[in-house]
Amino acid sequence: MTDDAASWPVAIYLCDEHYGLRAPVLEDADVAGAWYEGTFPITVETARAMLREQETIPWGANPVIRLVVIERKSGRVVGGAIVERQDNRVGKLQVTAGGPDRAGEPAQRVRAAVLRLLVPWVMGELNMMTAVIDVPADEAIVIDTARELGLVEVVRLRDHIVRPDGRFDLLMLERVNRRWGRGDA
Repeated sequence: MTDDAASWPVAIYLCDEHYGLRAPVLEDADVAGAWYEGTFPITVETARAMLREQETIPWGANPVIRLVVIERKSGRVVGGAIVERQDNRVGKLQVTAGGPDRAGEPAQRVRAAVLRLLVPWVMGELNMMTAVIDVPADEAIVIDTARELGLVEVVRLRDHIVRPDGRFDLLMLERVNRRWGRGDA
């Protein structure tokens, strides 16, 4: 990725009527708080360095696919997603939205919408054997959406998440790609 990458036209790859997912560009470092999945804030300089380092493998061959979530109406960056392909079998999903208030209802609604885009793509086009996502138990909107998409709880870590209003379990939800069981994958 070069410094002029921010000026490239960037196609939205997956989308619904409200949100779109696209590859990141250096200009996204300016709004890293919207898409960065880390626990602690990241500076613009650090985000730019990270994008330069990590976004060098051609997108389709990268074992870690980073996507930026765009609100289609405004063009604003409102979140991010990562698909970590493990042994081309497991698609480990991370979906970020909402900045510091990631457990809030608006942020959950964005993450749920992104999950609706990602899971079919991971199961279909990427042909992963499983899709896996970790979700705090207090995020009912995201959990309900995951269940609608066929993900089931496979692990529960008790009191793993600390929030200002208490501790919550962390759920690992998983969907197995039925096509893998038929031998045509």
